[in-house]
Amino acid sequence: MPSNKHHTALYSAANAYMSLWHLVGDGSPVQTASSYLVPVTRDGFPAMLKVTSDPDELRGNHLMTLWDGQGAAAVIEHDRYALLLERAVSGRTLADFVYAGLDDDATRTLCKTAERLHTVSLLNQEKMRPLKSWFTALLESSSSRAVWLKNCACQAQNLLNTPQEQIALHGDLHHGNVLDFGPRGWLAIDPKGLYGERTADFAALFLNPDLADPQRPYAISPKRFEQRIRLVSSHAGVEPVRLLRWIQAWSGLSAVWFIEEGKTPDIQRTVAYLASAALS
Repeated sequence: MPSNKHHTALYSAANAYMSLWHLVGDGSPVQTASSYLVPVTRDGFPAMLKVTSDPDELRGNHLMTLWDGQGAAAVIEHDRYALLLERAVSGRTLADFVYAGLDDDATRTLCKTAERLHTVSLLNQEKMRPLKSWFTALLESSSSRAVWLKNCACQAQNLLNTPQEQIALHGDLHHGNVLDFGPRGWLAIDPKGLYGERTADFAALFLNPDLADPQRPYAISPKRFEQRIRLVSSHAGVEPVRLLRWIQAWSGLSAVWFIEEGKTPDIQRTVAYLASAALS
C-alpha cells in the first residue's frame, strides 16, 4: 500500500495542477491506492483530474492520449503525472442495464466500445505492458494453488505462447469502466495500457458486474454466461473457443489478486468452471 507520504505528494501535485490548468473543485476528491481523483470544472465544463505516479496507471494515461476521445473519454490536458478528462455526469451505468434485464444491450455496448478502441494504431508498443507480464502473479504462483487455479495458469501459458492479433488493450474493460457521456455516447475510462491478443480484452466483462456487487449475482448464471459468449463472439468477431480459454485464464489471474488481498475468489472460481465446462 502507498505510504501517507505518497498520498500527501499526490494531494500536493493535484493542487498544483488545479492552479496550472485553472480548475475549480466540483465534488469530493477520491483517494485510491494508486491515484488521486478530483471532480472539477474548467470554464463550466465538467472534468476529472487524475494524478498518479503508478506505472500501470501512467501506461493507461498514455493510452488515453492515443485514443484521443475515440471510444474513450476525451483528454483535455495531460502531463507526465496528470490527466484531465471530460467527466460523465449522467449517473447511468451498464450495471444498471444488467439489473434491469438489459444485459444483452450492456454486452453489445461493451463490444462496440472495444471495437472503437481497438482500431487505434499503436506507435510504440514498448510503452505498453505485455500480457505475459500482466499474468505474472498467476503464472508464478500456480504450483502452490488449488487445481482449478493451476488449470487457469496452464490455459494462460498456452495462450501467451501462441498470441494472435496483438494490439493495444484496455485491460479492464467491464461495466464499471465504460460510462455514459451523454451526446458522446458510452466511452471507456481507466485503461491499464496493455499489449497483447485482442480477444483477451473481452474476458473481464464475464466477471462483472458481480465483482463490484457480489450480493447481486448475475455473471455467474450459466444461462447468462452462454448468452454472453454468443453475443461477444458475434459482435466482436472473436472465436468462441479462444474466448472461453481467455475467460478461464483471466478468472484465474483475478482470483490470485483477490487471494493476495485476503479475499475469497468465489465469483472467479465459478466463471472459470463455466468456461472450463464449455470447453470440455
